[in-house]
Amino acid sequence: MAWDEALVLDSLNYLVSLLTSMLLHYRPAFPLSAAVDCIWMSSREETFSNLEHMLPSGTAQLVIALHDEPIAWMNPAHQAEWQSWKRTVVHGPQTRYYVAGPKPKGTVLGVSFRPAMAGAILGIPISEIRDAHIPLDALWGSRVVELSDQLGSAATPLHALRVLERALIARIHRPLLIHPAVALTLRSSGFADEPVRIHNIQKQTGYSSRHFIELFRSAVGLTPKHYCRLRRFSRVLSQLADRQTSLVQVALSAGYADQAHLSREFRELAGIAPSTYRPRSPDSANHHVLGLR
Repeated sequence: MAWDEALVLDSLNYLVSLLTSMLLHYRPAFPLSAAVDCIWMSSREETFSNLEHMLPSGTAQLVIALHDEPIAWMNPAHQAEWQSWKRTVVHGPQTRYYVAGPKPKGTVLGVSFRPAMAGAILGIPISEIRDAHIPLDALWGSRVVELSDQLGSAATPLHALRVLERALIARIHRPLLIHPAVALTLRSSGFADEPVRIHNIQKQTGYSSRHFIELFRSAVGLTPKHYCRLRRFSRVLSQLADRQTSLVQVALSAGYADQAHLSREFRELAGIAPSTYRPRSPDSANHHVLGLR
């Protein structure tokens, strides 16, 4: 089969998978909204056969599959060493992309945590799972089986989302507080736009540079500098996903020195050149689908 023909078939398979899938987003109410950005549900009637680069966002994710098929993933630093997860996984904050294998048909629910807030529900310092992919029962024990059964028997998608919402609320470690120095950093205007401001924010907190970095890393899972890089990178992905802006314009608006600077950063964080970036859809900017033009 010619190489171009293979790409055409990959593209057709990809389009079919989009047409036979459903994605719902649910915004939880307070107090869960303080820790969770959204809860989502994805249902597929057919296997999604493409590999994907899962691009880093700087936050943790929880995924619960309502099927028993394994889902493979690979750390790009250890190529050919594929691993897999079944039923549940917690993706810690990633410093760069990882590769996700084909997705089986079935329903999957997920939780996108807010920066520095995943630990309040997962029950661990989030720095302990940076660049890790661990089963939820390693953190919550046998309660995960009961939760999976409740989700699987939910009468409607909205009912399932609310079942998961209640389970997350029950796990909140109160009070929902972030260390003031970390909260100040995350709230600061321009923090993710100008890395030089990190030093200025650190001085405002009154802590030494080393203490400030450790406080931030314990809460967010990343150093302030790396988190700043990922937030800027996420804004770039959002702009490129709608394909309305040139690379030069994106680079300059995001604060990169030039297009070459953006390209170097993109290759390091995403494993590809920005010109070859192909998101699954405009609202799935952190999913780069391999094999598409």
